[in-house]
Amino acid sequence: MDARRVTEPPPAEEVNLRKSVSQLARVRVSAILRQLRSAHGYTYAQVQERTGLPQQLLYDVEYRERRLTLLELTALAECYEVSASDVLGIDLDP
Repeated sequence: MDARRVTEPPPAEEVNLRKSVSQLARVRVSAILRQLRSAHGYTYAQVQERTGLPQQLLYDVEYRERRLTLLELTALAECYEVSASDVLGIDLDP
């Protein structure tokens, strides 16, 4: 008899829950980034100049649920003088 573990797909409820949590997290991060940009009084052009990120990417992150890479998140956090942990609302330090 084969002792390999068979992985079953997660139940639909779990999949839906994960999607909901992911959606809420993106909405929260988007709102925080909008607030930080506004608090600093930066335009998209100014953020682009400071980070090198395209203005369309910045808009999409704030309003169209575009996901960020870690490098993009770090660049934006540095631009707004906060940590990536602050933007994500989690403690990344052990």
